[in-house]
Amino acid sequence: MSELATYNGGGGALARDARRFGREISRGRLGTQIRTSQVDNATDVTLAKVENLTMATGNAMQQITRVSQAQRQLEMIAPDAAQRLAFIADDHMLGCAELLSDLRRDLHRIR
Repeated sequence: MSELATYNGGGGALARDARRFGREISRGRLGTQIRTSQVDNATDVTLAKVENLTMATGNAMQQITRVSQAQRQLEMIAPDAAQRLAFIADDHMLGCAELLSDLRRDLHRIR
């Protein structure tokens, strides 16, 4: 007559709470994975921006040097055109600087 029954928490209340807590933990882990992925993506974008700006700047410097060398050679042939050649070389340098500035602005807009 005296049979003992195990206590199961009065029904499904504990099981329901366990499922709810499990879902909250899963959501938290998913949120962490999403934020980590966003940071990884932002890092990749930043590194690509730096690489591209460096490549463009280096190329502009090479081209400015090339124009400067041509300017010196032409000045040896026609010394009286030195001021005009310097104007053209300076205009080229300013054009390169302007394009690099545009690139920097465009890269800044890319998120």
